[in-house]
Amino acid sequence: MKHHTATRRVAVWGAAMLSVLLGACGKVSIDSTYVGNADLGAYVKAPSEYRSEVVQTQPEFTMHGFWAPGGSKSTLLEPSAAVSGVVIRRLPTTEEQTDLDYLGRTVAFTDLDQALEEGFAVVSEGPTDTRVSALPGEKLVYDLQTENGTLRVVQVSVADRVKGEVYGVVIGCSVVCFNANRATIDNIVKDFRLSS
Repeated sequence: MKHHTATRRVAVWGAAMLSVLLGACGKVSIDSTYVGNADLGAYVKAPSEYRSEVVQTQPEFTMHGFWAPGGSKSTLLEPSAAVSGVVIRRLPTTEEQTDLDYLGRTVAFTDLDQALEEGFAVVSEGPTDTRVSALPGEKLVYDLQTENGTLRVVQVSVADRVKGEVYGVVIGCSVVCFNANRATIDNIVKDFRLSS
């Protein structure tokens, strides 16, 4: 299997991903940390002890990361015993990417569909139609095989066809970590909004 790693590795947009150890699975507190801003065009509310930082800022691809105490952006979305996530805005940059349905499915991972076809990713929930700030979107949960183990991810993506832009929030960690912290992860996802 190791000799196939280079050809089968699922590339993550931006730099390396980060991870954090979550505490209790309570609701997101009122004094939440906002992740994202008007320039990004989307945001979530993470627990107040989380840290947030711009991971990448380009006109065609902007990404903010967030993580709890003990994490760093250098281990963003690693399959560890810690949760982290990203809020993303993508603009189509190629002819293929003008299909916003395609771009939405690849909001975080450049070759998710290929990984699904080759068996390196397995969808465990969804895809489910959802709405974000009155726009249609898609939510799915999937397991992704990486060199460091299995990453379980929840991804919500939404296409703004008027603006020709796609937004997304992606949160993940190891399967055990994800399941243990599912309530907190779901609360963060529920707060995903687009800036008006």
